[in-house]
Amino acid sequence: MQSIKVNKIFILIFLLLNSCGLLKEDNNQINYNSLDFEEYNPPKEPTYTDLEDWLVHPEKESKNNFLSANTNLKRADVFFIVPTLFQDKKETSWNSDIYNEEFSNILLQSSIKYQSTAWLSSANLYSPNYRQAHFRVFEEKYWKNGGEDAFEIAYNDIKKSFEVFLEKFNKGKPIIIAGHSQGAGHAKRLLKDFFDGKELSDKLIAAYLVGTKITEEDFFDLELMNKPDQTGGYVTWNTYKVLKDEKKYDLTIDRLWLSDAQVTNPITWSDYVSKDYNDHKGFLWLNQKVFPNAVVIESINEAVYIKTPKMGFPKSLFVSFLKDYHKGDINIFWEDIRQNSILRTRKYFQSQN
Repeated sequence: MQSIKVNKIFILIFLLLNSCGLLKEDNNQINYNSLDFEEYNPPKEPTYTDLEDWLVHPEKESKNNFLSANTNLKRADVFFIVPTLFQDKKETSWNSDIYNEEFSNILLQSSIKYQSTAWLSSANLYSPNYRQAHFRVFEEKYWKNGGEDAFEIAYNDIKKSFEVFLEKFNKGKPIIIAGHSQGAGHAKRLLKDFFDGKELSDKLIAAYLVGTKITEEDFFDLELMNKPDQTGGYVTWNTYKVLKDEKKYDLTIDRLWLSDAQVTNPITWSDYVSKDYNDHKGFLWLNQKVFPNAVVIESINEAVYIKTPKMGFPKSLFVSFLKDYHKGDINIFWEDIRQNSILRTRKYFQSQN
């Protein structure tokens, strides 16, 4: 029995680290198999009128206990877009197949379980299963030779799913938009197409654009929120570990790429940088337990910098080996996000009275 528990823990750790291709932390080049995009036949296109096309939907039955609260009884909806987990270096396809049950389950047991649930206390959770672009598209040589087209396929799925969501399911409720990494990139574009300077902006509680680059130039009307109870705008951050020499590691998001990036403090949700561990609401660990008072933000400079979270042995030991904290952008601050989304949702409804 004990060995089964240990094996389960290591499987969970693997899934967590594997998110966005994050087992790679050195500077060794990965050689991906690929396919000429002109010869590429994309996987079946989803319609999103069928619940099968959704990873999570309030009307879709789920055997996962972590989704038991998704009962469609809340006054708001959250539209969550998962990050890149399609990253096998032997995979030649440019986009994932949403009808692949094994891959869909990986998404459920990683991003949905440890990320999207941060908003489940505030809103009914919707998460479309989309033909996400393969991890290799973020490398320049692939981006210019099919990657951009693959990314467009992925966004078109997100756009279609959101249109169906608005037409069939939302019924005029206020909305939280959230996403991580590739998902946040698609969420940014979704905000431009449906909310920025448009009538639907009145329905926006908040957007959480995590693990991507957002600048002041990205939106015409939407603004970065700098108060914890502010609504109608967005928050954004990337998480880095304090390292002596970042150049030694091939981090998922190159620090230089974040030049001029906007950043939110996901603990105080304001310009105030607290050095008090008591202000940290909680890190969601692999056993779904929340560990409060685990981190402080050491500094903020186009990203947030933290040291190894303090959660006791052996949890802190596991985390100490990681140099790349991109995979923890959400679950490091899971309880902070949960409480903040409750606050912003409550404030939104108060402002409507």
